[in-house]
Amino acid sequence: MFEYAVEIARVGQDRAAVIVGPDALVVALADGAGGTGNGAAAAQAVIDAVAARQDWQALDEDPARLGHGQTTAIVLTVDANGIEGASVGDSEAWLIGDEVTELTARQVRKPLLGSGCMPVGFAAGPIGTATLLVASDGLVRYAKQQDIARIARGADLVAAARALVELVRLPSGGLQDDVAVVLVRRLR
Repeated sequence: MFEYAVEIARVGQDRAAVIVGPDALVVALADGAGGTGNGAAAAQAVIDAVAARQDWQALDEDPARLGHGQTTAIVLTVDANGIEGASVGDSEAWLIGDEVTELTARQVRKPLLGSGCMPVGFAAGPIGTATLLVASDGLVRYAKQQDIARIARGADLVAAARALVELVRLPSGGLQDDVAVVLVRRLR
């Protein structure tokens, strides 16, 4: 029904996962806030809650489960009827077809999960021939939208996810920030 690729660069505070169900995929991406301490623990708590089919938004009221850290979060479901989800922070979800639709354009950047966040819902119709991109700010902040879209449209999703990380890699081999990328496409 759907194919997907997950790429996480640098062992840091970004986390991403895809949970495969019989008729749908659930995508979760979290970017722990480095300046608040325990961002990695907070990001992992989001992934763990989604994997356990728990309400990730309720983590905002449970600082101990977040390791007293803070994180961005995007959690969405993709099925034959479309895309539905919610987000908080500066990670982003885009639907990339002939044009780019920023699904998370209305999200509230702050406060983050763990400090009184306000998740904003979003939805889109069926994915069709488009590619869904869910990425942390380590990609979307440091690369041009047209370059991201061109790479995400590539035939091989795994290669495209890797190429997106390479797009923001510095000449020294390092990265300016952690990067997590999830690409989803309907099987052709």
